[in-house]
Amino acid sequence: MKKPFTGFCFSLLACVAMPIHAIQLTGITEIHDPATIQKEENTYWTFSTSNGIDSRYSTDLIDWKFNGPTFPEGTWPNWINKYVKNFKGHFWAPDVVKMNGKYYLYYSAFATTDSSFESAIGVAVSDSLNTPKWRDLGMVVSSKTEPYSPYKLPTNTIDPGVFKDANDNVWMIYGSHYSGLFVAQIDPTTGKRMNNIRYPVAGNNGKWHELEAGQIQYINGYYYLFANLGDCCAGTKSTYYVVAGKSDKPTGPFLDKNGVDLYNGGGTTVLKTKGRYIGPGHFGYFNNNGQHLVSIHYYDGTTDKGIPRLDLLQMSFTNDWPKFTRNFTLQKSSNTVMTSIEGRVAIVSRLSGKVLDVEGGSKADNADIIQWTYDNRANQHFDLKSLGNGYYSIRASHSGKAVEVEQQSTVAGADIRQGTWTGGTHQQWKLIDVGAGFYNIVSRHSNLALDVFNFSTENGGDIRQWTHLNGINQQFQLKYVP
Repeated sequence: MKKPFTGFCFSLLACVAMPIHAIQLTGITEIHDPATIQKEENTYWTFSTSNGIDSRYSTDLIDWKFNGPTFPEGTWPNWINKYVKNFKGHFWAPDVVKMNGKYYLYYSAFATTDSSFESAIGVAVSDSLNTPKWRDLGMVVSSKTEPYSPYKLPTNTIDPGVFKDANDNVWMIYGSHYSGLFVAQIDPTTGKRMNNIRYPVAGNNGKWHELEAGQIQYINGYYYLFANLGDCCAGTKSTYYVVAGKSDKPTGPFLDKNGVDLYNGGGTTVLKTKGRYIGPGHFGYFNNNGQHLVSIHYYDGTTDKGIPRLDLLQMSFTNDWPKFTRNFTLQKSSNTVMTSIEGRVAIVSRLSGKVLDVEGGSKADNADIIQWTYDNRANQHFDLKSLGNGYYSIRASHSGKAVEVEQQSTVAGADIRQGTWTGGTHQQWKLIDVGAGFYNIVSRHSNLALDVFNFSTENGGDIRQWTHLNGINQQFQLKYVP
């Protein structure tokens, strides 16, 4: 396990390190299909498969409390009766995302019919999770409105997984057995689909398949698709396991380690039964101030029937492929900020208070790196990733391109640009802690430091490399962004 880094506490108060051991969640942990964890103020929330869509909350990610259903049991939005006529109020596999300052809860309704099934995904919205007032917005997608596959199989419209791409566009992966898993773009102003276009991303080329519980996340310049295979919902006899693929685009294709498209039956196994943790499933990703956390459910092998429980793991990457551990440290300050050296950050100049910015939001090679007032744009966010050799790649989140020294120069004053990742030493950077939460960022190639040129405090001030002097114009704070 990588040694946790403790330098990014955004508080003048000291960090407190918890000892490394297997994380054991407490409280009301019985759950199935936990939604992606969301944080509002100092409280973490998740939702689950249940009558009425139950929720649970925690103030420390460890001890969980029950908060009851979103919809009063025995009631549900009236539109469901039209699209899922035999529905009885048991909602499946919700997911929650924050858009435009509001929380959108996506949920599945499913029921069998005499000859087949009917299913649909709906969405509700609330201004708050801590003090929720849910307002249903209606149907997003349904089995009645989705086209059949070329092999005459319907789309099982369940298991919504909502995510944002590198440019903060919102997408939803959905689907299950039958014709496949699909991605559609979501309009963040309505919570509904942007259009009727859908992209097939996982399955068996339109034939029957068993993938379900899809989630996609953009991490370190790649889109990772996680989904489940095997049998769920059978307690200790469950055979659920998680497979993954990755892509350069939110719409795929997603390839496994062997280069096989997940839509053509591919999928690299990344998480499976281990000891008491039987049938792990329903992946959810939570970027906890740079620390890659994953929520799942598992069936507890220490209980007679295999009670489904919430689990929390830490995810890291080797050669761009995920691995997981339950033995990890939560670095806490008194305001419950947890830290890690990897993750998505804004890089803030100590001199000017402005952030590194890819000029004009360009995605092209050789686009200039400048400083600009922070306004939460994707071209002001960078993904830090350890290369395992003491150096890091720094990739612009909107383009996936790497911060690099122009033309591999070793001359002081050479410009800093973005370029396609090659792994060259001109794209590798050392982070040197200079105290008070600030860092020098030094090129492996030239041994020169990132520098706000000519001590500029203006928007558009150029970022270059210069002799490493640890001046205030060479000191940067790394502020994690979700």
